[in-house]
Amino acid sequence: MAAKKKAKAENGVSDHINQLTIRPGLTIRVIEIFVTVAKSGSMSAAAERLSLSQPAISQAIGIMENALGIQLFDRSFRPPALTLQATGLLKYAEAIVNSIEKFDGALRLGHMAQLPSLRIGMLNSFAATMGPFILDRLRHIAEEVTVDSGFSATRLRCVANRDFDFVVTTDESPPPPEVQLIPIMTEPMMIVVPESYKGDPQKLTKLSEDLDLIRFGRDPFLISRIDQSLRAKGIVPPHRYHLDTNEAALQMVASGSGWTILPPLALYRAMARGEAFKAIVYPDESMTRTMMVVYRKDEGLHLAEQIHEAAVGALRQYFLPKVDTLMPEIAHRIVLHEHTVRGG
Repeated sequence: MAAKKKAKAENGVSDHINQLTIRPGLTIRVIEIFVTVAKSGSMSAAAERLSLSQPAISQAIGIMENALGIQLFDRSFRPPALTLQATGLLKYAEAIVNSIEKFDGALRLGHMAQLPSLRIGMLNSFAATMGPFILDRLRHIAEEVTVDSGFSATRLRCVANRDFDFVVTTDESPPPPEVQLIPIMTEPMMIVVPESYKGDPQKLTKLSEDLDLIRFGRDPFLISRIDQSLRAKGIVPPHRYHLDTNEAALQMVASGSGWTILPPLALYRAMARGEAFKAIVYPDESMTRTMMVVYRKDEGLHLAEQIHEAAVGALRQYFLPKVDTLMPEIAHRIVLHEHTVRGG
């Protein structure tokens, strides 16, 4: 009950802030709409971003123009272009909106006893293995925790766009300037072949001639890195199979349909079950992936640190002992990171 009252109070404060009037007709919400239209390039794009109708966006811009007594957009262009006066106002309007966002973020993610809700995007292979242990350790942080492990929920931009409060990801795209990254773990990539394969998996040219490469994942940067590494070895596998889940890729490998490249975290549970495949380290030490927790700059650092600590602790307690047993030859190649912040 107390948490619900607190959530209601926080929502009430945010609504009140949005309705604050700087001058007759000019509210914080109207300024936010103006900034969103200017930054997104059109009223339709702003409407989609703010989950409003396009007429509502147009009306808000008209209200702001009437309140200021100036024209903000030249509507003879399609889409409308900022006027010179509006361009001069934009940086100050952005500063107002950014300050309000930081205030709201501090309200939601500040040093509170417990948040009413927490939204986390979590890498699928991590959510399926370490997720339960992480969430158990974070029970005190929020009354309600929402976790989404879909591809679109684990992009760096999800935090920049405020779709999620935090993300645990291996997204290799360039980080937006609004976010900070705390590395959790770096692990090597592995060659995974059917248990029945009689050749040497490290002889990649022969392997690619014998079996189809089963590509996994949707991160274009990691996929590009793998393809570049193979091309450097003179190998250009055909694009025959491309699967979204590591479990599906492993099942195809186990059935003898091909080979794949995956990290240990995506393998160890299937190996423990005795699935019909074998794995060795990919013969290129630069082929690693790094998992990290992502948060917005100036917001929620102490919570990101708790997520990082819980993740490292769970990996050390539950994952590394399994690796020592199932893949002892690569245990020394897995690095758990101490708290180091990387900027966007």
